[in-house]
Amino acid sequence: MSQPLRLTRRLGDVVRAGHPWVFSDAVTIPKGARTGDVVDLVDVDGAWVARGTIDVDTPLTFRSWTTRRDEVVDAALVSARVAAARDLRRDVLPHDVSGYRLVHGENDYVPGLHCDVFAGVASIRSDGPLGAAWEQRYVAAVREAIRPRAVVARNRAIDDGAARLVHGTLPDELVFREGGRRFEVDVLEGQKTGFFVDQRENRDRVASISRGKSVLNAFAYTGGFSVAAALAGARGVTTLDISRPAVDAAVRNFALNGLAADTHELVVADAFDYLSALVDRGERRFDVIVLDPPSFAPRRSAIAKGTAAYRALNEMAIRALPVGGWLATASCSSHIRGDAFVAIVAEAAQRAGRQLAVAGVWGAGPDHPRRLGFADGDYLDFVLARVQA
Repeated sequence: MSQPLRLTRRLGDVVRAGHPWVFSDAVTIPKGARTGDVVDLVDVDGAWVARGTIDVDTPLTFRSWTTRRDEVVDAALVSARVAAARDLRRDVLPHDVSGYRLVHGENDYVPGLHCDVFAGVASIRSDGPLGAAWEQRYVAAVREAIRPRAVVARNRAIDDGAARLVHGTLPDELVFREGGRRFEVDVLEGQKTGFFVDQRENRDRVASISRGKSVLNAFAYTGGFSVAAALAGARGVTTLDISRPAVDAAVRNFALNGLAADTHELVVADAFDYLSALVDRGERRFDVIVLDPPSFAPRRSAIAKGTAAYRALNEMAIRALPVGGWLATASCSSHIRGDAFVAIVAEAAQRAGRQLAVAGVWGAGPDHPRRLGFADGDYLDFVLARVQA
């Protein structure tokens, strides 16, 4: 084991309370330390704090694996943590769901690893040089826990982040179940791990208000919310994304679910431009508008710009809804979440001169657990609100 990593600020109690990250400006890195090494973290006074892994190549220098001094951080611990994550999903997920998150990084006490499973295929995304150094351990632990028929891995430090088949054989068509819904997923070319399973329960919520209504799904990607609304009996669904391949995949997902895509509208366009045109024309033809954009604030330095983008987007959507219409809006940024995101929606409504009644604010599903003491790991907010006036 390398020499201890010493804190230069009094953050020991924060790490002991559950926060798993220490950045480079708060530690002294010992000479000879290499990315992927297991190191002990000690406080400014030399008191032992935690044991974890070091990354000398990025600002996120230390990731805590344990605050138990007698616990060894090795491949056996990775396997035990992944097995525990598997058992949690077995307890909380319905049997008719075959697309889910198996490992949710630090929130499952497996720092640097995110793994989604789609009909027996594991799609792994690990973080940077540290994830690359530990990838073989991650893959082995996932294979041991669920016996997948194939494993695909992504890491931005390897092959520029391109997905690689590292175990097994992929089927010609990979389709998973989400209750009564079926979706195809491209684990090699799709975004992140291939599909956004974190919105599963929120798709249910959109479905519950869509019967007989006209629905706009902006930033639709491959049409998850669109399929949910259409299966629930929406009068019409407009599926909007800037990516032609994503919209083409949405067409295939409609077909997988026995839905005729030509009875709904599929649009390749920029969501901001589309909503702006609706507002300019004074159109209020949609009863439900779903906004599920990519993160507008992927880092702290982007908070101001991201806040402005979320506010502008939601203001346009609110202006485009009739009285009685529903706004379903999400933020997937840990830097703009909780009360801060709700406040943005409230300001957007005020600017639009409208009144909203918020029916609920939710996050991701139970396969995305939250680690106590780690607010940064809670990244998704989904607000469902009705226009009252």
